[in-house]
Amino acid sequence: MNTEVIASNPRVAEDRGKVAVRRGPTIYCMEELDQPKGVALADASIDISHGGKDFEREYKSGLLDGVTVLHHRGGVFEAASAQEALYAPATLAPAKTRPESLTFVPYYVWANRQISAMQVWVPYIRS
Repeated sequence: MNTEVIASNPRVAEDRGKVAVRRGPTIYCMEELDQPKGVALADASIDISHGGKDFEREYKSGLLDGVTVLHHRGGVFEAASAQEALYAPATLAPAKTRPESLTFVPYYVWANRQISAMQVWVPYIRS
């Protein structure tokens, strides 16, 4: 099955500037518990420089009787957004990010392990 990033109609304001991940008919999401330690979903973006096609698949037999998870490169703010001021002077410089591998699980897996933040529509960057 092919994996791709998809976008919503730009009139869907909440999803503007974001993409979702689809593998075959299945929509994937990011759960915070699957990300590297200390990475908050609010600070993560998927890198779609190569059209978002560079997903690595991993079959996890021990996860809910077997689930294919996806890994993709992304970026995470160097300074955690929770540490920043709520409002600050506007700047044209993009926020500094560090590369990080992000993990996506099928949407149906969400909330089947423990309470965790979840996100389907993910901000994107181009490195």
